[in-house]
Amino acid sequence: MTNSDLVERLEDAMALMDLLEHNSFKINAFRSLIQVVEKLPNQIQTMEGQERDALFSKTMVKNIDSLLETGSFPELLEMEALVPIGVRTLFLINGIGPKKIRTLWKEAGIESATQLKEACLLGQVALLKGFGEKIQQTILEGISFLEEINGKMLMHKGLDLGQKLLQSLHSEGLTDAELVGDVVTATEVVSSIEFLIDFQYVSKLQDWLKNNQSLEMDWKKSSPWLFRGIQNLESIPVNFHFAEAKDRGRQRYLLNSSPKHWEKAKQVGIPLYTKWLNWNFPNEEAFYQELNRPFIPVDIRVGAWEWSDSAAEKLEHLIQYDDLRGCIHNHSRYSDGKNSIKEMADWCINQGWGYFGIADHSKSAHYAQGMWEEKVIAQWKEVDALNNEMADFHIFKGVESDILADGSLDYEEEILKGFDYVVASIHSGMKMDIDAATHRLIKAIENPYTRVLGHCSGRILLRRAGYPLHYSKIIDACIANQVAIEINAHPSRLDMDWENLSHALDKGALVSINPDAHERDGMDLMRFGTLMARKAGASKKQIINSFETNELANFFSRK
Repeated sequence: MTNSDLVERLEDAMALMDLLEHNSFKINAFRSLIQVVEKLPNQIQTMEGQERDALFSKTMVKNIDSLLETGSFPELLEMEALVPIGVRTLFLINGIGPKKIRTLWKEAGIESATQLKEACLLGQVALLKGFGEKIQQTILEGISFLEEINGKMLMHKGLDLGQKLLQSLHSEGLTDAELVGDVVTATEVVSSIEFLIDFQYVSKLQDWLKNNQSLEMDWKKSSPWLFRGIQNLESIPVNFHFAEAKDRGRQRYLLNSSPKHWEKAKQVGIPLYTKWLNWNFPNEEAFYQELNRPFIPVDIRVGAWEWSDSAAEKLEHLIQYDDLRGCIHNHSRYSDGKNSIKEMADWCINQGWGYFGIADHSKSAHYAQGMWEEKVIAQWKEVDALNNEMADFHIFKGVESDILADGSLDYEEEILKGFDYVVASIHSGMKMDIDAATHRLIKAIENPYTRVLGHCSGRILLRRAGYPLHYSKIIDACIANQVAIEINAHPSRLDMDWENLSHALDKGALVSINPDAHERDGMDLMRFGTLMARKAGASKKQIINSFETNELANFFSRK
């Protein structure tokens, strides 16, 4: 269990305590525990007993040990036994917290999202004290979103689950099994875990399934060529496709290409389906040669630009992870990060990168311990000292400035001009219509100190949709003001999305792939951002993270 997993379970416990009206001192103790765990520079499971004893009370140490060993602890189990599982699912709905859930449960007798939806549709929830029509509508929208994301997971979690299952298959002698589908094609939200296996191993797979308690098979919906199941913990479909050796290449291509990839080929007159039906190729490279097209990697088969006349040139110059020279949107202990600036820089040096940009939160970000002016100046002094020590590596002084409600940036000009660059992002006041949101962002983009537009839509995948935007206006403003558009590489964001980014690149925009890292290992998330840049058709020269140190410094100073 990682620190993040631990925090999730502790947050579950804190929410249930609030729901069951435990005393505030105990709830605050758990809140403090979560804050300590979030700040730990290393995984808690690697810490010695004495280290834990110095950080936590005896009770909390017992809870942590139990969580690490079993995934729960006695008090959490007791609370979960008191609260119906349907009530616990209400915590997943945006717009309601423990107090409102308690009212729905205790006063209205609502014990599931289905019952809550029915009550909202009948107008009963609006009549409850503390609710009203507006909250009722918000709940309905939250339930609709929950229904839409049910049985789906983020890219990195899908990849992790798929690899664990694959490892288990291989360890049981099913070495022929391979991952296909969403996980392989780097789909932002994974809707299923798919495997391809030779038909001769059907009985061996059946034996493996009998011993795997994490999967529940749906034999009624299965067939001799496809076994369908569900992974119990995540409720995500897990499917096993079978193919004979002669058909394996054809099946792999089908499972590793999106429906839009096929549709686009048909629109532009490429006989993809006909050639696929008559598959007799030793590999996919030979298949593309028969089509008289350049090879299209699996992560690019999205039905966008891959069949266009410019595809060959784009594919030749497509950005690679190894093209990156550094990353510039990161957080340290100066705000809500877990590591020091030097620790983060050392990670980049070990990666072979040439620079690192620190962009801690600005002062309006109270929730993230945003930096007041005194702390900013102290950080600048530390960065100057570190740069004097590091002859072949450079740390850029940046900030992630909150875009305030009127579109202005945090800090007066005297402070803003001291940064090498500013990443401008919205973190609050997100309930805006399309015109208000677009105007707010454009004003920030036009600020002479803004160099990067951070996670422009504010979306959190599988949690919130983000605010609406006139993307064409945002893109034009970034180009006109020489502001790079961020691909926030965190798998929960991947914002700007690759479809809109593709239009931005065609217009001449520059892009910054950023991990939004709050710890050393978080910078490795750049891999996911690179995958999104590839889908958009980005070349090395369009990604400012591929610039050498002096080139990036010139870009920052050009305004």
